[in-house]
Amino acid sequence: MNTAGPHRFADRLAAGSILGELLAAQGFGTDTVVLGLLRGGVPVAAPVAARLGAALGALAVRKLGIPDEPEVAFGAVASYRRQRVMYHVPRIHEYAVSRYSPAALAAVERHANTKLLRLASTFDAFAPDCAGRTVVLCDDGLATGATMTAALRVVSRLEPDNLVVAVPVAPAKVLRELSAYADAVVCFLTPPDFSSVGTYYEDFSQVSEPEIIRLLAESGTTQ
Repeated sequence: MNTAGPHRFADRLAAGSILGELLAAQGFGTDTVVLGLLRGGVPVAAPVAARLGAALGALAVRKLGIPDEPEVAFGAVASYRRQRVMYHVPRIHEYAVSRYSPAALAAVERHANTKLLRLASTFDAFAPDCAGRTVVLCDDGLATGATMTAALRVVSRLEPDNLVVAVPVAPAKVLRELSAYADAVVCFLTPPDFSSVGTYYEDFSQVSEPEIIRLLAESGTTQ
């Protein structure tokens, strides 16, 4: 992990190229599956997979946002190869439970699950088998780590050999927490004054589904 590094990445593809070099230097190669968390993680995962000569796939995740502060995640849901997981961030979920009614939080979870199922169905053709393989999970960055934790939990059900988290930027505390679920954690930039993921990108525009499908199709990977 690098606390100095560039202050900003040009875009997600550039960040993924840096991660790809880091992973290649650590010996990861063609026996690896690289999964991008939908949606912003796929443009990061694509150059990683290309550098390693690895299979590329997409993993559906949705954040569970606090009703009045949707950018703050009290949890996340993830789906891959017909497995589904819901995860609650303990301290943030406790806060949400103390402030909002069960009905309000249940509505957030229902809405997220509906979107998750549609997303999983859309990208179902891009879901390589993980059994007995090293799986690298990529996102464009981490704030609370909720979506990545949900992703790790769902992939762990598929009996991978090793689980690796690879992200361009994240707080050191979140990376330490994720180490309880992953065999290795690779991150290029760990700012001591982390604010939001988008702060560390020059271009952090929304990623469209057609763009994701193009990246996945160009990799030549299906299940």
